[in-house]
Formats: sequence, structure tokens, C-alpha cells
Amino acid sequence: MAILDMASTMSNKRQRVEPPTQYQHGLPFGYPQTLSQQPQHFQQFQQHQAPAIEINVTNCTRTPEETGWVVNSVHKLDETTLRKLVILSALSHQDMYIALWNELQQIEYARTMRQQEELQAQQEQLAKENAQTIDFRSNVNQVDYVINERWSSLSGSKQYDKVGDAAELVNDEIAEIVGSVAPHSNSTTKINAILALCDIGSIVAAGGDCIGAEVRKQVGYDEELVNALWTIVETMSAADKMVMTAEDIQLLEAFDKERKGYCVFDGFDEVLEHFKKAIEDPSSVQSDDDDDYGDIDEQALLNKSDAIEGTASQPITL
Repeated sequence: MAILDMASTMSNKRQRVEPPTQYQHGLPFGYPQTLSQQPQHFQQFQQHQAPAIEINVTNCTRTPEETGWVVNSVHKLDETTLRKLVILSALSHQDMYIALWNELQQIEYARTMRQQEELQAQQEQLAKENAQTIDFRSNVNQVDYVINERWSSLSGSKQYDKVGDAAELVNDEIAEIVGSVAPHSNSTTKINAILALCDIGSIVAAGGDCIGAEVRKQVGYDEELVNALWTIVETMSAADKMVMTAEDIQLLEAFDKERKGYCVFDGFDEVLEHFKKAIEDPSSVQSDDDDDYGDIDEQALLNKSDAIEGTASQPITL
């Protein structure tokens, strides 16, 4: 019986080997411990602020079969399970915690660098646009061509059929001028835009034949051009308006007189008056209107309100 027991003990029968996931304390990183235990030195890394930490992974040799099993198993896991495993590993092993920290630092660094590159590109583009001067002559010439040349050879009835297209093309040129001007554009470009819009208005007002007459009714009675002028004005600073010369004002006055003769573009006289005031007294016209009060003294409004209420303005306590 003793011999049989010894033979049984010394049997060469292969023992069952558990898969690697059972050896939670024997992963190729960290120190021997279970996933429910927190590493002894874990606290010292919680407030770590260094951009990168060198990782000294615990030496642990894996056979090719074990490595292949791990790789194949990870590829089969869904995203939620992978996230859980990463969290557990980072909480249970110092090396994994530091690796996670370093990876996040690299992601943040890449994001910051990308934002800086985008900002630099935007600044370079703004500087380029600011240095560029646009005269808008091509837009004016296109309007003149559409109204006075493009369909001039057609009969009156056929020209009438093209009125809608002509009016739309004129408004497209107006919109293109407005879209080409921004607050960072240089002063000359802004003034050129104002003068170009006036030139377009003059062409529309004096347009001949059937197309000219009908476009004058559609575009001249519309607010599109005057609104475009005010949009340009809103981009101009007091310094921009001071660049406007007496000759420029004369051109605006000439257009104002012409458009009144055709009874079109109502409201342009207010645009003209705005520029005259800006040149005569820059302080009387604020281009950077912060609110709907325009040029009204806000402090005067507050004082008047206080007098009506019979009390000084006080902070509201909630």
C-alpha cells in the first residue's frame, strides 16, 4: 500500500494550469497584491504634477503562448470591459498608474500644441488680411455689366424676363463686398467698400432700358444696399473714419444727390451725416457702439434714473 501511495505521489500526470487571468498578483507590472488592495505607495502619486515619469516595470517573463493569449483576449474585449480593466490596473499598480498619468499628459500636450498652431494660423491669416487692400472695382464693373450690357441686345419683353436674375446678381455683388470686410481689415479697404457700394447704387439708379428700370425698382426700393453700408460702418473705428478725405465725402454727397433724384435708397442721408460728424468731431460718433443707446451718455441715463427713483443706484443683494 505504501508503494502504491508513493507511486501515486510521484506520478508524471500533468497538473491542470489555470489561465493567466487567475493570477491577479502575478501581472507583468506592479507588486504582488490583489486588485482589491491599494499599493502601499499609491498615495504619493495622487498629487504628482510632473509632465512625465520614467516607469520601471517589474521584471516578469512571459512565454510566447502566454503573450499571445493576452493579446488575443484583449482584442476580444469590448470597450466598456477594457475601461474597467484599465481603471482597476491603475488603482492597483503604481507602474500602471504612472503610465496612465503620462499618457494623459501626452494627450493634453498634443491638444495644447494643436490649439496653439491653430491660433497662430488664425493670427497669420488676420495679419495677411489686414495688410491686404481691396478696391472692389471688379464688383462695381460686374454690376455695370449686368445692368447695361449683358442683356442689352434682347428685346424689351425678353429683358423683362431677366429682371429677377439681374437683381439677384446685383445683390450678390453687394453681399460679396460686405463679406470681404471685417473689423481687422485696414482703413483703406473699409473706405473702398463704402465708395464701391455708392458706385453700385449710382449704377442702379441711372440704369437704362427695361432691365435698368426694373432693377432700379427692385434694388433701389429695397434696404439691401443701405443695410450693407451700415454693416461696413459698424466695422470701422473712429480712426478708420478719420482716414476718409474731403474728396471721399464729396463722392458720398454726389451719390446722395443722385439717388434723391430717382427716389431710391432711402436712409442713405443718415449714413452720409454719420461720416460728416465723424470727421468734424470724432468724439461725437462712437463706432464701437456697445449697446442700443448708441451715442447717448450712459452715466447721464443712470443719473436721471436715480433722480426719478429718488435713490442712488445700489448693488442688488440676493
